[in-house]
Amino acid sequence: MIEQTHVLSHEPPTEVAPGALQPSELLHLPYRKRMWHSYATNDDGARELHVFYSVAAAVKEITFDEERLFPFGEQLARQSSFVAETATTWGPGYEWTEIRELLEALIDEGIVVRGSGVDEDRGGGLAPSRLPPSRCPAPRSWSAAECEAITGELGGRAVEVGYLEAILSVYRIPHPVLDEDDRQVGEANVYPPALRLDRETEWRVCQYPGSRYRDERPMNITALRAMIKHWKPMMVTLLAARAELLRRLTRSREDRWTVGDLHMLAAVVLSLPAYLLMKGGGASPQPPLHPVLSSLFRITDGIRMTTHEMLFLSAERTRRPDEPTTAAELHAFAERNRTLISEYGVCAGPKAMIDELLHTACDGAPVEGGDELVLPPQVQALLAELPAAVDYGLIGLQVWGLTRSVWLQMSLAYKALRAILTGAQGAQADALRARLEADWRKLDIQRIAEDLDRDVHLQVYEDCYEQPWRALARPIGAPTLDACISACPETSRHRVVCAHLQELLLESLAEVSFAGQTVEAAVSDLAELLTRYLRQEQTILASATALQRALNERLQRPHPTRALTVRDLRVNYAMYGGHTAEFPYLFDSLEQELGIHVECTAATIAVARRFPATRAHR
Repeated sequence: MIEQTHVLSHEPPTEVAPGALQPSELLHLPYRKRMWHSYATNDDGARELHVFYSVAAAVKEITFDEERLFPFGEQLARQSSFVAETATTWGPGYEWTEIRELLEALIDEGIVVRGSGVDEDRGGGLAPSRLPPSRCPAPRSWSAAECEAITGELGGRAVEVGYLEAILSVYRIPHPVLDEDDRQVGEANVYPPALRLDRETEWRVCQYPGSRYRDERPMNITALRAMIKHWKPMMVTLLAARAELLRRLTRSREDRWTVGDLHMLAAVVLSLPAYLLMKGGGASPQPPLHPVLSSLFRITDGIRMTTHEMLFLSAERTRRPDEPTTAAELHAFAERNRTLISEYGVCAGPKAMIDELLHTACDGAPVEGGDELVLPPQVQALLAELPAAVDYGLIGLQVWGLTRSVWLQMSLAYKALRAILTGAQGAQADALRARLEADWRKLDIQRIAEDLDRDVHLQVYEDCYEQPWRALARPIGAPTLDACISACPETSRHRVVCAHLQELLLESLAEVSFAGQTVEAAVSDLAELLTRYLRQEQTILASATALQRALNERLQRPHPTRALTVRDLRVNYAMYGGHTAEFPYLFDSLEQELGIHVECTAATIAVARRFPATRAHR
């Protein structure tokens, strides 16, 4: 989170208030190394100095747009403690009255503190783990032998491995797998969290300047040592994947990569070990990954998380997928938005390693001595199949963009249902409206309730579906996401479904008084709305099934024995736990309130009553 404090220019001095800052007072910047600065050009073409300071759970941004104050801002970022009046010497022609006002504004923001102040002497010593104890008694993985058991236990619904990429992001499949160092690929961030194992880990207080400096969350030194040991082979493997992806993109080598490009590259690199693990449906237990692949996964996930933040969640502004970016901009964004800090720890990579990683990914910077490196056999075997492995990652990313789109369509259905129920009177209307409002709040937590948020998601999902489609030698399905999420053509079977829904809804809502229309007309609108949304579900499920079939054929993995449903897709949220596990599915909510059960697949829609219309679920 970024909080902006604008120090724009000197205002005329005002009367000195009681308790005003005195020239002789000693001032202190707590954890000075959490402050850094950079220059930028604003929308009007003028140069600005931006000073950033990480405090608590936010990064405060101070913007100087008056050039004579630039030296003040630069010197501020270098101070640990100072006597207030000495700040008048930081630049030309500074008067105490103007400097006092600037310093008092910084004191009010909690950036500068009155008094000598002593930082907590945490040093660079060992720190305790912040991870909760593991709930997983033994290693588990997404093999054909275990997939249904894991999804049944953690998500409440058994899903076959042939639908794995539809219910679990392709870039998260390797998370629970062990490498040859007996460490899970996902380390502290294993998804789902219930699959994380306890492993002996050295945690230390972070001493790197910037947003991570002496944060209460420690850094994983054990993982850092593995990265240092295997760094050059990791960068050579990253370069090979980048070159294969660049070969497929419609741009020259000189073009700057976009935020969407880098998000796609990260997803593809993260899917490389998944390709190895999923061939044939996956072994159980799965063979360990070489630390080159597990370490490359961990650092590349930092690129994915940063670009994901830029595309979806940025407190500054969301970026469009086609917006060019640079290695320096990615790193600066990660610092400003505390992306280098996670729930349980901070990024353990020093700035030089992060910069080298980003220049390799963004610019294809060569690896010194890379041509002479002998890669481990497992890595060589993977690179020998690189085109097929990249295809797997691209199709997996298509599945991700497609299946996540169903929730955007469902959100629109919720919005329309809420509008129809506005002003409706009666006990059943009150209960149904309360349920829909509770669901709406959960959709809002996921940032898909409001039109602007929904549009942000849609443009990313379009990029994640359509860019890979163009990059595949043999694309699968329609070339645009819109064609894959639009309602399928209405048939006589849909009209039968609509009539049946209308009949059951009328039974359930017969005593409801709707605002401005008869109960029959309102129920007809509801049935039409729900049927149209079911036709969208069918298009999405048919498209997802085709993509999954292509993945299964490439992996020589078993095809599923039953049809895919949106309830299967919801397992992704259920497995995570916490408030995310409460993510709603529209027809589950309608069934619990009205007793009407709907089961939808790509080919069929079944509607039935589960309990009498007079009994509301409580």
